[in-house]
Amino acid sequence: MCLPWACLFVLTALGWESYALVVGPVQLGNNRTYITYGLGPSPQNSTLECPYQLQSTDEVVQKIEWTFQDDSQTVGTFEWEPEDEAKATGRLDGAVKLNRTDGWLELTELRYDLAGYYSCALTLSNGRHMEAQKFEMLIIDTTSNHVYSKIYSNEQTCELEASHSVYAVYPEPTVFAGMFSPSRGGFYDQVTGFQWHKQFYGNGSVAYSFEDVHFKIDTNTPTDAQFRVQASVLKEDGTNLPLHSTTSNLLIWKSRGCPAQTRKQDQQVNYYYATLTCRGDYIPDYFSDEAKALVTCAEGYHAEGEVESIEFVCSMETLNWSPESNPTLICG
Repeated sequence: MCLPWACLFVLTALGWESYALVVGPVQLGNNRTYITYGLGPSPQNSTLECPYQLQSTDEVVQKIEWTFQDDSQTVGTFEWEPEDEAKATGRLDGAVKLNRTDGWLELTELRYDLAGYYSCALTLSNGRHMEAQKFEMLIIDTTSNHVYSKIYSNEQTCELEASHSVYAVYPEPTVFAGMFSPSRGGFYDQVTGFQWHKQFYGNGSVAYSFEDVHFKIDTNTPTDAQFRVQASVLKEDGTNLPLHSTTSNLLIWKSRGCPAQTRKQDQQVNYYYATLTCRGDYIPDYFSDEAKALVTCAEGYHAEGEVESIEFVCSMETLNWSPESNPTLICG
């Protein structure tokens, strides 16, 4: 701890002026993560903000300068001052609102070539200058919202058959599809690159689709499995901007029952009123309320004693087999 005058001396020695202005990060208004081309230009859809914080009430913003870069080259600028008319150059000339009172950069025209890196810099009335870190701003054109999806489950073969199409997107999207499990941390069985079909359009957008891809459902299928398709646009820093996601949960992999019984070599199990699920569990068949299992001596063995068989009933609450009585079967 220090006395107030001593603390002030320390801050001044460290450069108090460096704490008098905080700029950035650059961001899109209304908590947007990208500009939607189809919505057109508007204050809500296409405004870049340059947040700043002044620590001193004695200073005011004298100038806000925007720089627009594409492929590391400056291709446009926008300069705003409170008392003068704003100026735009390069690609931003004619595409920016000039009469805003806050210095934000509002696009009045949407073009693919206006996507790129934007940075802003503030100059105070005392001459102090600070620039915010550049921000990658994407203009995404989803062209339409039409999605085709067909999912068919075959309980006889324990397979899922899926077809799906993702509408054309500019810039080219990143797509994933297949069996998804939160407990496994994501996709564990995916549509491969060879199974995806790409269609290119004149404006540079790309549509993805796949047809009749099969996925196996078995004892290794996670209990929280689901079929998922998702599309996003990837920023250069690795950030995913989600565009489209569909999830399907089918009974073919949700059905749970009693596991197959494990018995000694001299005993055998016959199941009746039961249906075997794709996971290898037994559940009641369509005509019964309970799945049952009858344990008898295996071929070549005979019962030693009065008990010749034991009948078990599958409890769908506990997913365990329970004997109708408690006899002991001895085979020899």
